[in-house]
Parts: sequence; structure tokens; C-alpha cells
Amino acid sequence: MRLQRTAAALGAALTALVALTGCSSDTWGEDAGLPAAGDMAAIEKLVGSRTMCSDLRTGTAGGTMSQESRDPAWAVRERGVCGDDARDTLTLLSVADMEKFQQAAKKAAGDGHATRFLLGQDFAVVAPDPAVAKALMASDVLLFTCERDFTVPDGYRTEKLLVDGCVLTDYLPA
Repeated sequence: MRLQRTAAALGAALTALVALTGCSSDTWGEDAGLPAAGDMAAIEKLVGSRTMCSDLRTGTAGGTMSQESRDPAWAVRERGVCGDDARDTLTLLSVADMEKFQQAAKKAAGDGHATRFLLGQDFAVVAPDPAVAKALMASDVLLFTCERDFTVPDGYRTEKLLVDGCVLTDYLPA
């Protein structure tokens, strides 16, 4: 009986702590309705439901985010590339720690290397073709960027990030 009360009190305290401190990076994006993937196969399935993601290759050298994915500061669990409808490549990133990922993207943008990502709760996609990016946004991912002059027009959605100085939105410039 005493153990049950202690467990209940501990659960209530943990819930209160999470509520007071905001969302943790483990559940970040859940309130915003961002999809979660869990692994590379789930990311490929989500992307493949909106655009062609053929010939998935993981661990490939070269290309978008290849160096960054090997840098622990980016917290990339796994990187893959696949073809889209135009035979360009999409870069799929399984992210172990979204706060670290966002911080690394902010630092890269400050160094003049800003990249636009489509974010889910635990993954990111780089889609160089705006039409493909727009199609992917229909799966509830949002555009994440730390570009200095990026502004979101009125009427578009913005969501809270784990770092300041960046934007998460449903606005996709042409």
C-alpha cells in the first residue's frame, strides 16, 4: 500500500515537473502534431506516402548533410538518401536528440551555412525541390530554418522550438 502511494506521488511530481519546464526533447513536437518515425524505415514510409522515395541508401558518403551526420553535435542517429519524382535525392535524417540538432542547425546558419529542413518529432528531411517539399508538408511535417532574414507572413502557423533564433512553420516560400 505504501509503495503504491509513493509511486503515485512520484508520478504526480514527474508530471508537474514536465509541465513546469515545458516539453522535453524526448516528446518535443508532439503538441504541435508533428509525426514521429522512430527509425529509417518509418521515415522512408512517411516520405514515400507523399513522394517517390526509391532506392533508399544509408551510410552513403558525400551529398547533403553527409559531414554533419557524422558530427555528434548534430545528434543524427542515421542518414539515408532516396530518389524523388524528379530523380533528385531527398536526405532523410533520424535524429536522436532534437534539441542538439536544432542547436547545430542554428550554429551552422550563424556560420553562413543555413539549410531548410522539414521536421518531424524525431527526424528531418532535406528536400531541395520546393514542389516535393510542399507535398511532404501535407504529412504534417513543418519547415525548420535558422536563416537570419526568414520571415513568416501573417496567417501562417509557427510553433515553438527547443532553441531561440529559428523558425518552425507551415509557410514554404516559393
